[in-house]
Amino acid sequence: PKFRGLFAGSGSGCLSDATFAKEILQLLPPSSPSRRRSEDGGPNVLYLGTATYDLPAPRARQTDRLKELGCTINSLDVSIRSPSQSDIRTAIESADIILVGGGNTLYAVDRWTRLGMIPLLREASERGAVLAGGSAGAIWVFDGGHSDSADPDTFRRAMLDAAAAGINAKKGMSQCEEEHEDESSAAPASGKETKDWKYVRVPGLGFLPGLCCPHGDMVQSNGVPRSDDFDEMLLRHDGERGICIDHWAALLIKGGEYRIVCCENRPGSVVIDRGTSETKFCPDRTGKPGVWIKECVNGVIEQSLCPPEGKVSDILRFPTKIVDNLDELEKCRRANPDVAHNTLQEF
Repeated sequence: PKFRGLFAGSGSGCLSDATFAKEILQLLPPSSPSRRRSEDGGPNVLYLGTATYDLPAPRARQTDRLKELGCTINSLDVSIRSPSQSDIRTAIESADIILVGGGNTLYAVDRWTRLGMIPLLREASERGAVLAGGSAGAIWVFDGGHSDSADPDTFRRAMLDAAAAGINAKKGMSQCEEEHEDESSAAPASGKETKDWKYVRVPGLGFLPGLCCPHGDMVQSNGVPRSDDFDEMLLRHDGERGICIDHWAALLIKGGEYRIVCCENRPGSVVIDRGTSETKFCPDRTGKPGVWIKECVNGVIEQSLCPPEGKVSDILRFPTKIVDNLDELEKCRRANPDVAHNTLQEF
């Protein structure tokens, strides 16, 4: 009943927009100590940028709006560093809001697991700390997600090299990314070849049931529409229900209730058929942002638009089974190794 969070389809995209920052703050309980600390710097936001290797640019894009609204921003950098258990506990326990950045979900969850952070994050959610994030920052709270963690552009070396060179590794930006940089790779520019990588199911922490697909209306550098690939994944993982979140949409949860939050005047997948008045998924993104519920029923993917608000139990359900894909995950880990862990292993 204390669970509170906002989970968006994009990281830097949505979280650099004040609409979503204001919604996150509204999730704070009226009795929250942070509401009584405004003179000391406002609510305490803990930013976890593990998925983008604690780079400063994604952190600024995803926290500046909250800072402008009076929050105090702290970071727990663990992508390479291994802080003491005491420092990790203090950072998480003092947070009113835990904001997880977009990026490589698998790398982030693996690091948190290795550092013993998972029980502390669960305790934070149970005491009513607000959990928030987009893209990887949405996947991590669910049982798992449709992830681009196999995209070489999300690997540590590629991101650090691009940051050091002062360039964006994701050329050929889409319309959305021209307006707001985001951690997800862009669709190939006209006439350019697609990149050779595949989406993968990655495990989350299981705070919420379901398989989450962020950027649900987008195409990334492999040229494959995420919504189509998500359907294929659900056929392989037919025991799970899918939550497909458009790039400019978010699922907001407060206790047992939910609400869909969208960025006004942004493209999305939801259109209304003029002839039938039925809502339909529009792959060319000429509609409004939204969230879709998908699942495999008798070998066929059924999808429905998530209503604007309602009970969480109406849209999320516990899986009947979860199918492991350990070989795919190990391939990703070998391609994007945990340098801090591997260095320790050498001694």
